[in-house]
Parts: sequence; structure tokens; C-alpha cells
Amino acid sequence: MVRRKSINPANGLYTRKRASVGHGVQLSINAIYYYGDVDMLDQAFVHGWQQANLSLGGSLKFDYLHQIANTCNLRLSLSGGYLHGNDSARTKLNPETGLQEHIGKGFFKNGFGEASVGVEWYPFPKADFYIYAGLGFSVNFIDYDFSRLGYGPDSKVTVVPVLPIEIGYNFDLTRGWFISIYASVHQALMDTPNANLDAYPIKKTSRFQWGDGYFTLGLSFSYRWQYCAPCRLAAW
Repeated sequence: MVRRKSINPANGLYTRKRASVGHGVQLSINAIYYYGDVDMLDQAFVHGWQQANLSLGGSLKFDYLHQIANTCNLRLSLSGGYLHGNDSARTKLNPETGLQEHIGKGFFKNGFGEASVGVEWYPFPKADFYIYAGLGFSVNFIDYDFSRLGYGPDSKVTVVPVLPIEIGYNFDLTRGWFISIYASVHQALMDTPNANLDAYPIKKTSRFQWGDGYFTLGLSFSYRWQYCAPCRLAAW
């Protein structure tokens, strides 16, 4: 008598295992908060979030995952987004006149794409909580206006290495469909005239006080699948 083998839920076109298995397409709704040189430096976190630095929107993301251990995966991600900042309203007290003077640089808008590779780790065997850390590059298409400093309005393209760190939780819906909540920080590793997120510094002698970066907080709806070549053989 031939017995039918039980189907491995991890095989096939989709997976009922955790979202760490396979490849996937992810549609996200997120908030992105920029921090950097073009920022209300002494107010951004003391007096609450600055609306000028906050973007609300969505993104389409592709993840390629390769399992390297029972709880770890190598993850290649392609994503994009939109950043903007405006410190035009930033002022400083002039001790000689006793008046507030505008010292802000101006504003910028940045539509960017980011590619990164890193390790996605699931520290708890029975939970889909994960921690991700990687290294990537951001390509930035920036429009800026630093007229108070004598630069702009103008545009430029920059490339900068970034360090993305993310935490999140995947909720398994059915047959490869997942909902995830996540928070991340993406820290630029350089801040030069040709490698930045905000078009500043605009020249090599420019002084900057922050390394550029941004936070994200989001909700994503994703589908992840596996190679299904062996699944038809494993089903019997």
C-alpha cells in the first residue's frame, strides 16, 4: 500500500511558515521623519515633531530572502520614499540687539531609492518578531533652495551609504499573505557635498551639525512565496 506523505507547509508556491521564508512584494503605508542639517536643530525633539520634516505616504518594496540559519535570513531589499525638511523658521537671539534673527538654511525635497542587504533575525522561536540590520546605498534626487546662503533654487543627484536598522512583527493571514508593523532608522554614513540626503553641505568648507537620516513607522501588506519546483514531488 502506498501512503500519501503529509504536505510540508513550507513548500509550494506559498508558505504558511513565518514571513522570513521566501521572497516577497510588500505594499506599505508609512510615515517618514527626516533629521539632519536642514532641521529645526534645537526644537525637533524638545518641543515635539516638526511638521516640516514629516512625510506621509506609501511605498512598494521587494524583498529577497535566503535562509542562513534557523532563525536568520539574508535579506536584499529595494525600496523608495520621499524626504523633505525646512528650517527657514529657525531663529537665534542676537545678544547685541536682543532680537530673534532667522538663521535657517532653507528647504529641500528628496525623492529617493534605496538598496540594502543585511540579516533579518527572529530571536523568539514561536513569535514572528524580527530585528534587521544591514548596509545599503541611497540614490537621491534633491530639489533645494538655500537662497539665504546664496545657493539655489537648484537640484542635484547624490549617492550616500546608509545603515538601516529595523524592528517589526509579522502577522500570518493565510497562504503567504502577511500584515507587518515596523519601525526603522536609516542613518547616512557620509555627509559631504556629493553624499547626503538633503543637498547640504553645499561645499566642502560647509559646517554641518548632524549626520543625515530618517525614521520610518509603517504598516505593510505583503505576499511572500517560495520556489515550488520540489513541491509537486514532495506532495506524494
